[in-house]
Amino acid sequence: MVPVNAALTVFALVFAAIAWLRLLRIGFADGNLSGLLALFLPPLALLLLLPRWREETDLFLLAGASCGSLLLGQWLQ
Repeated sequence: MVPVNAALTVFALVFAAIAWLRLLRIGFADGNLSGLLALFLPPLALLLLLPRWREETDLFLLAGASCGSLLLGQWLQ
């Protein structure tokens, strides 16, 4: 199961990187403070975006896919 774990970990890292880049773009579009918050504290920036989750559905789907891939990879290890 090690190759499956490695593949799922790579998927998780790719999904997380894409989600973080989208979070940075959204954060800096809102303002410099939100952008810096997304740069240094991404979980807090995601929590602040929760009221607008319907507008940013793809960001939350990417973050969920990243967490799900990582958890599934660890579970299958």
